[in-house]
Amino acid sequence: MRNMAFSKGKRIEDETSRRIVELAVTIGCREGVDALTVTRLCRELNCDRRVIYNRFRDIDEINMIVAQRCNEELMAKARTVINPQASFFDNFTALVKAAFAYIYEKGANFQHFTALYKVTEEGVRNGILQALATLIEEGKSSGDVRAETDSRKAAESIWLIMTGISGMLAANENYKYQDGRDTMLYGIEAIIACMKP
Repeated sequence: MRNMAFSKGKRIEDETSRRIVELAVTIGCREGVDALTVTRLCRELNCDRRVIYNRFRDIDEINMIVAQRCNEELMAKARTVINPQASFFDNFTALVKAAFAYIYEKGANFQHFTALYKVTEEGVRNGILQALATLIEEGKSSGDVRAETDSRKAAESIWLIMTGISGMLAANENYKYQDGRDTMLYGIEAIIACMKP
């Protein structure tokens, strides 16, 4: 009965909803997706399952909300490297490098959430992907990026390279960070070459 997930068809947004999300972010990023269950949330919050299901459809929706929070944190951190005096592509590369480094520093659990996505009629949806597409659109508006560039496809390619290689780093201790970063940058530079006027 998925329609029972909301009160009279409207999502409940309240302090309890915020507490559920905060706890989900903490559990997911510290212990991993397998530890993030409705049962665990109920136990930690000392509540009935209905409290969760009155606010969220299911654990998949909660996982996507955690992913959104992780991606917002990631992009906020990455944006700190932007230099107003630098060129668009120098800043773009610096941001991607900073994002990649932050994913690596935060570890495998955080990396899992940055790679989560939702498929919609418009295509793949992910916070990092959307932020990259927006930056590329800004580059098109300023004339730094070729007008013919498909911002969505370029952003998807960059996101796939970043999350794919960070996933390899998280899964294999013999794969060194520097090697992964260099491989990632090689792919990003190829995409940037296609985006330059």
